[in-house]
Amino acid sequence: MKFKVLTGVSFGVVLLGSAVAHIPASWVWQQIPAVQGLDVGGISGTLWQGRASQIRWQGKNFGRLQWDMHVLSLLTARLQFDVRFGQGSDMNLTGRGLVGYSSQGAFAENLLVSLPAREVMRNVPMALPLTVAGNLELTVRDYQFAAPYCAELNGALAWSAANVGSPMGGVNPGPVLADLRCDQGKVLADIRQSSTEVSSEFALSLEPGNRYTLNGWFKPGAEFSPQLGQQLKWLGNPDPKGQYKITYSGRF
Repeated sequence: MKFKVLTGVSFGVVLLGSAVAHIPASWVWQQIPAVQGLDVGGISGTLWQGRASQIRWQGKNFGRLQWDMHVLSLLTARLQFDVRFGQGSDMNLTGRGLVGYSSQGAFAENLLVSLPAREVMRNVPMALPLTVAGNLELTVRDYQFAAPYCAELNGALAWSAANVGSPMGGVNPGPVLADLRCDQGKVLADIRQSSTEVSSEFALSLEPGNRYTLNGWFKPGAEFSPQLGQQLKWLGNPDPKGQYKITYSGRF
């Protein structure tokens, strides 16, 4: 008897989920309260499977969005979608992975995002005019949202083909790698790189209130730019290992 009841309930949940999933996505979007700065155009398909031809946020074009719902995830009170996004974006952004929502909030799994480094630097205030090259590749294996930033984060950020230029000379840091994690709502990044020009290790912390702290060191290598080397005198003397200590904090 219990088995029959459980089977009936499960069938009913799946049937209800299937009916909900086939509601036109454009109608669902119309029922959601407007978000200032967000504009979604060209919505087609259903909540189960569909696409939006363009996503704009704060006036920037983030390209197309495609999604496929995991209908059976409704049995565990979770909404899960396989998504692809970014095609046609102004920033050459691309991404794919699994995103969703549960009673614990928004989450993501096996999310991959790629973006040219120069696009990020356009939004970072710098004391000196810098040019950057290369690509940023974000891998999020597991993420669970909780205010202010996260409850869980297991990911990595790689800067490939990295290069930094300035009026005083350039630096080729080689591959730059960062391990990402979460600690009591703070986002922590352990950053490292090494090349014949420079090596470094840094710890970055993003804290509530959009505050950040950066601590670490860098060490000029044998092929470090002589022009840049002349500017290091403003940092004082290196330690016995030849490392210059850096500590910085601020707010985004």
